[in-house]
Amino acid sequence: MLHTALVVLADQAYDDAQHLGDQFLSVADSATWGVFDRLPPLTWTADHRWRRRMARSFDDVAGDLVKGNWPNPNFTAEEMALHLAIEDAPTYLEDRPAEDDHNTLLEHEDDDYGWDGCSDLMFQDHDVLMLFHSKYTGIEDSDHPANQFLDVGDLREAAWFDPFDNRGIRDPQRGLRR
Repeated sequence: MLHTALVVLADQAYDDAQHLGDQFLSVADSATWGVFDRLPPLTWTADHRWRRRMARSFDDVAGDLVKGNWPNPNFTAEEMALHLAIEDAPTYLEDRPAEDDHNTLLEHEDDDYGWDGCSDLMFQDHDVLMLFHSKYTGIEDSDHPANQFLDVGDLREAAWFDPFDNRGIRDPQRGLRR
């Protein structure tokens, strides 16, 4: 379900990026956007290239799952991609085909569909989610006192693709999907 959510979000993000181009999201007709209006407002001025890279982030995290690996966000964009996928994944539970192998998997004794627990396990922190709250305005800047106090790091739009200090970078030679 998480993989499905990531693939669907990637498709929507590529489509959104194509239609938006370099247009600011705040002036675009947002009734038809699948992804970019769900990101923090500080990203709404992003250009086409940034949006394509964001779409690629969904694909890359989905690729971790295809390889049989735990989702491994390497930078803020991938972290946000995984947050959105975890939010969307429960909606795919009822949509899966009857012949799906999902029912043959071992059940966990607690809750196989505990998405909050999933979120807790897959992230080092949830700092990026502060960008949705107006009380944290300015915290995206690493020079902001609250950012420094909490050791948040640079969450400005331009830094969303900078690798985390403790993670490697993905293979830059891989081509974009579209």
